[in-house]
Amino acid sequence: MDGSRLSRFPHLSWLRARYSLRPDAGPLCLSERSVNHWLSLTLAGRHTVRRILRGAEQRWTEHSGTLHFRPCDGEHSQFVVHTESPGDVVACYIPDRHLHEIARSEGIERRPDWQRRLLPEDPVLRQAMLTVCSCDPHSPGTTGHADEAARRLILRLTELSGGGSPNWHDDASVFDSSTMDDLVAYLDAHLTIAPSLSDMGWRVGISPSHFAKKFRQSTGVSLCRFINRRRIFRSLETLKTDSPLAGIALDLGFSSQSHFTRIFSGLTGMTPARYQKQVRRTVG
Repeated sequence: MDGSRLSRFPHLSWLRARYSLRPDAGPLCLSERSVNHWLSLTLAGRHTVRRILRGAEQRWTEHSGTLHFRPCDGEHSQFVVHTESPGDVVACYIPDRHLHEIARSEGIERRPDWQRRLLPEDPVLRQAMLTVCSCDPHSPGTTGHADEAARRLILRLTELSGGGSPNWHDDASVFDSSTMDDLVAYLDAHLTIAPSLSDMGWRVGISPSHFAKKFRQSTGVSLCRFINRRRIFRSLETLKTDSPLAGIALDLGFSSQSHFTRIFSGLTGMTPARYQKQVRRTVG
């Protein structure tokens, strides 16, 4: 796998594993040679890990939400995992070449100092990991979404390891169609209480500022304006009924009827009341 040609979707060749841990099953013993970078996320439970390397032992505790990064070092080591409660762990095995080439493609020249580390709280890296590990390569519409998350996962690891951050202001790329379909569907389902830039960035595994830049490149408008356009689009159908305008405005997430009227008028050239009157006369 280390010699594989780097494509736009390198994560599809990453090895991924899921471990279910139960106290009554005894300790989980793993013996391996680290030929890939190894990143794990504890989804549930609390467990103690012992690593035995060349006769020396290290010990640490991981709990729900903990990310563990172990760099590729070629060493033979043994892991013994004792769990205190039922739990789940997902892991990715990432070729060293993928990390370096993707970071370099984003303009990061400084080579990271890869060291083993526990990351109890890193929401961007956590969401990226969840997205990558839940991607089904055989299911249409998920590959592009996971690609965004995989790249952010690598760039965040690079940043945490001292490699620096890309300059998002120079990023002129756009979301692919499958990712945009997912984002629009999610926004449409949450129009009443609109997601923030942080919510949307974590959904695809990139930072809020990077998401804002990339979303504007993809749609031509800011996230706030896009949401308001989707709200107005939704209102066109609702206005065919005799529902009161104040209720429609609140159901769609506008702060008031006047706010709804201002946005609607700016996009359609007429007030909601006039549109409602005309469309009901046409329908009737």
